[in-house]
Amino acid sequence: MSDLPDDFNCTITNWEYIYSLCRDVSDDVRQDEFEPDVIVALARGGWFAGRCICDFLGLDDLTSLKMEHYVGTAEKSGEPTIRYPMPEGSVEGKDVLIIDDIADTGGSIKRAQEYVEQRNAGTVRTATLQLLQTSEFEPDYVGEQLEEWAWVVYPWNFIEDMVDLISGVMETADEESFAKADIRHYLNEYHDVDRIEMEIAQPNRLTEVLTEMERRDVVEMTAPGEWTLLE
Repeated sequence: MSDLPDDFNCTITNWEYIYSLCRDVSDDVRQDEFEPDVIVALARGGWFAGRCICDFLGLDDLTSLKMEHYVGTAEKSGEPTIRYPMPEGSVEGKDVLIIDDIADTGGSIKRAQEYVEQRNAGTVRTATLQLLQTSEFEPDYVGEQLEEWAWVVYPWNFIEDMVDLISGVMETADEESFAKADIRHYLNEYHDVDRIEMEIAQPNRLTEVLTEMERRDVVEMTAPGEWTLLE
């Protein structure tokens, strides 16, 4: 069962838009004449960006650092911690660009920078595809700044987030069963997820999500086109 707050705004993105932000970050790195030797992508949100930026900048040295902060959709676990340390010597003497998808509080990427610098790296700079105004840390390179706080649903965690969001609105609405129209209504009411915007970003995926929720025993189909939330 979801532990999400009753309402917060969400925005749903697609691959093309995120790819354009990767290009914007890469352009800023080039204009700054910074030439990293290695990119450190923060797992899991920074993986796609890290690989794309390697392509844009002509790099083949890509490694990963696993940070843990969020344990679910908009649910924080406390201070960011490092789960899987980097191999010894992997960044020693190298100029490093650390990339993540978004800075919310900024705690994860700040901690990552400190960690990499402690491993005798050369110049260490940071980048995020998006930056929320709530962040207390400002990366060196930012794809775009978001003026209003929102939970960003990225293409690589669409199902993961939607399972949490849908189960959350079902629990809050507390009805016997929900048709797709009901789910869309409550997603809009509680999280400002507009049906048309969702269909543009991630078309025809609500059935896919509900089917996966059935497989995970989160919901159960009680009649054709209607689902109930399981305890």
